[in-house]
Amino acid sequence: MPLPSVLVLGGGLSGMAAAYSLARAGVPKVVLVERGAELGGLAGTFERHGHFYPLGYHHILHRDRTLLYFLDLIGALPRVRWRKIRMLFRLGGRQYDLADPLDFLRFPMGLPDKLRFVRLMVRSFGKSNWSDWSGHSAGELVERWAGSRVRETLFEPLARLKFQLPLDQVSAAWLGTRLHFREGSAALGYIPQHNWTKVLCDGLTRLLLDQGVEVRTRTTVRGLHHAAGRLDEVELADGERLQAECVVSAIPTELYTAMVPVDATPELDKIRYTALISLIGVSKQRVEPDFYWMNLASLDHHACGIFMLNSLNPTIGGPGEVCINFVTHLAGRHHEGFRRSDQELLAAYRQDFRAVFGFEFEPLWTHVARVPMYSPVFLRDYRNPPIRSLTLRNVYFAGNYRTFPSAATTGTAMWSGLEAAEAILRDGGRSSPMIPAVTSFRLRSMPRP
Repeated sequence: MPLPSVLVLGGGLSGMAAAYSLARAGVPKVVLVERGAELGGLAGTFERHGHFYPLGYHHILHRDRTLLYFLDLIGALPRVRWRKIRMLFRLGGRQYDLADPLDFLRFPMGLPDKLRFVRLMVRSFGKSNWSDWSGHSAGELVERWAGSRVRETLFEPLARLKFQLPLDQVSAAWLGTRLHFREGSAALGYIPQHNWTKVLCDGLTRLLLDQGVEVRTRTTVRGLHHAAGRLDEVELADGERLQAECVVSAIPTELYTAMVPVDATPELDKIRYTALISLIGVSKQRVEPDFYWMNLASLDHHACGIFMLNSLNPTIGGPGEVCINFVTHLAGRHHEGFRRSDQELLAAYRQDFRAVFGFEFEPLWTHVARVPMYSPVFLRDYRNPPIRSLTLRNVYFAGNYRTFPSAATTGTAMWSGLEAAEAILRDGGRSSPMIPAVTSFRLRSMPRP
């Protein structure tokens, strides 16, 4: 059976992975459409004074097998270095490093609750499959394994920071998987002298072009037209119409369903996204204490978290520069905070900085990124949509909304693209070598800086 031509909508990491897997398997024509100037989506970068910076914080997880496989594929994995970072919690006007024994003892919880917290973390680390907690709330999980005091002090604020929701509305399966990954205590990876997400996206773009994928950037989709149970045309903003025998939708579900309201695939219309504001500011000021990630768990700041990017990658930016990332998660792109001007955001984040560090933040320059549809809201009853549309039989889905309950990472986004490609190939009587190659991949060593 001949393989169909495929049109991939969205040039983020899931779309790139789908396009590459299809082309590598011999699909004769693969077209990738992306409205941005470059491929990469949320892993995009910007340039300032000859240096490249991420739109927001990104790090390499040593358990993110799909990401590590692709870094190896583009020849970048030997350049990755690993660094133990500090994650801080700001509560009651103080910062605490829960991985530090003295700070842990000082943290405002009683010893029995601290022991229950340790029990929760140990049990989460040892449990990799959280499907049995689907349909349950993160509140139930924390209450059962750690108790109400741990919930109120730590996890309720974190749910508010991430989703602006109480813990009872957040998925237990998602939280358990997130704890299993141990982002705050495991070593994280970076690439010296580079912004690693640019290395990844540039390398993936080269792979696509080498495999003959037709990459069309700066191309906006205006409409999706269907007939007889199939999506038959993709209309672009300039009026051009593209045809393909199969379509991979790697765009947010809210965009897809707005263009194809007849698609009744289960779960698709239930998915809602948080919005993200990310301000990168570079300064020559010395900031103490040293940390990579600070959760502003007291909930009395404009930012949800502060990241010191040079604490993970000491070579980011120019000599002597301190690269600070203020991050705010919002309930959605219609939140009034999403419309604040760059000047208003900088003033608000300078206020946060002064409250935390005790002096004024004086940046050399700043860059603001607004992501209107950042992360799906993983509610307690969240379910992944089917990989294939039940209404339009030639449409397949890929994206971070299909990675539940895994923590949404760079690699899980790419894995969803590989799954969509595999489904297309399987329907055509073929298979891809990509998924077996990824699942069998192992990180051989973790060299330190």
